[in-house]
Amino acid sequence: MRSIRYAVLLATIVASTQLPAEAAKIKQIDTTGEFVALCSVNADDPVYNAAMSFCLGYIDAVMDYHQALTAGDKYQPIACPDTEITRQQVVATLLEWSKNNAQYLESETPVHGVMRAAADKWPCPGQ
Repeated sequence: MRSIRYAVLLATIVASTQLPAEAAKIKQIDTTGEFVALCSVNADDPVYNAAMSFCLGYIDAVMDYHQALTAGDKYQPIACPDTEITRQQVVATLLEWSKNNAQYLESETPVHGVMRAAADKWPCPGQ
């Protein structure tokens, strides 16, 4: 979890140095619901570029962390897509998943929501 927070912090810093006014309007994201709202910002919103930078950076961190954890024998994968997936596919999957899973949106951190959505979309054999 510490690695994800570090990666998100880095993504936020990069985004904020590129888009200082817009990034300053994005508050801390604590829940899956807040993350879904951030990743759903309309393209005409002034914070769109900063929001999408944060959203895609966070998705990158989650995917990298999952891959790192499951590279060895200690942890089994949570999601098992047949092919390589993009950050945009994960965002679309999360947004679609959130429509039918409101019970998790305010009670769990974004990483839990992302992984729940990914596991629903790309389940692993035998799980």
